[in-house]
Amino acid sequence: MSRASAALLLGASSMFATMYSTQAILPEISSDLDVSAAVAGLTVSVVVLAVALGGWVHGPLSDRIGRRRVMVASAGLLVVPTALLGLSAGIVMLIALRIVQGLLMPGLLVVAVPYITERFSGAVQGRAMGAYTSSLVLGGFVGRVGTGLITEWTNWRLALSLLALPAALGALAMWRWLPADAVTPSPSPLSRAVHEHLHNGRLLLNAACAGLTFFGFVGVFTYATFRLTDPPINLTLGEAGLVYGVWLVGLLVTPITGLAGRVGPQRVVPWLLLLSITGALLTLADSLPLIVLGLAAMALAMFTVVPACQLLIPRLARHHRGTATSLHLTVYYAAGGLGGYLPGFALDRGWGTLVAVCVASIGGGLAASLGLRATLAR
Repeated sequence: MSRASAALLLGASSMFATMYSTQAILPEISSDLDVSAAVAGLTVSVVVLAVALGGWVHGPLSDRIGRRRVMVASAGLLVVPTALLGLSAGIVMLIALRIVQGLLMPGLLVVAVPYITERFSGAVQGRAMGAYTSSLVLGGFVGRVGTGLITEWTNWRLALSLLALPAALGALAMWRWLPADAVTPSPSPLSRAVHEHLHNGRLLLNAACAGLTFFGFVGVFTYATFRLTDPPINLTLGEAGLVYGVWLVGLLVTPITGLAGRVGPQRVVPWLLLLSITGALLTLADSLPLIVLGLAAMALAMFTVVPACQLLIPRLARHHRGTATSLHLTVYYAAGGLGGYLPGFALDRGWGTLVAVCVASIGGGLAASLGLRATLAR
């Protein structure tokens, strides 16, 4: 692996570690700050929604000034709010800092997608996207499992602030080693490009597929800690945090995305969504092994659906691909933000109700994927 690739993967993993860093420790935050589970869940959903909003700044900006400049600047700035999380006096300050984090993250999460697709092609592009996604998986694992263990040993404030260290290392590595990209002026203005993207039915179907799937995934994973620590499972917070180690199945996505790059992502995605639905249903069992298996199935499906849908963007958008990616990820992260909040109300009626809501959403993603496959087959 080249230093440039290592820098991009380190930057991506360290940034993504901060995204869901509160997810595994929601019960502790809820108890310490004396707020409900749904309000504590806002520390996840506001980040995702802020990513959706911030993408409309970072994506178009990268079309104008270059991908590398945007990625390096946003990664460096992210260190500041991350380090300050431990000083949060209450839930309002914690949520405010999480919003700032979310607004900065698209500088890499959105911009890295066109950066990769413009530098690679064919099956190599699929493998590169898979490696990028695997780095996000590793970051998510550290952000969840690491914060859970550190919180059990010390406290949640220190656990969150320590994530500033890998974020700083990632930003430094990208600044030193990531090569600049060439900026190609587009023949059409940004406003026209946005208008065209908003009227691109295939692009919107692709975004809907990813977004609806992400809603169900985030809904299950955000509140899984409550399922695991409540009767009859009765795990400790640290043990429940270890369950998020199922994220490591995402390291297997590279060969699957390579396959998707060869045969067409639209042919692979429906099968992955069926796997996700099966995984969600398995979490209904009062058996820890079956719950872990279900979460692992959902993680594997989600982490392969994400790059598969992103691989389709260059095929669906002929120009302003940074902006097209912003639109795609706006839908994706907005749905994920709602998935971190709305299912919390369903949890009041039991885990089965929450799973029903999430399965219905993933089913909507399946319908969108089948519709997209039909249009691409014409």
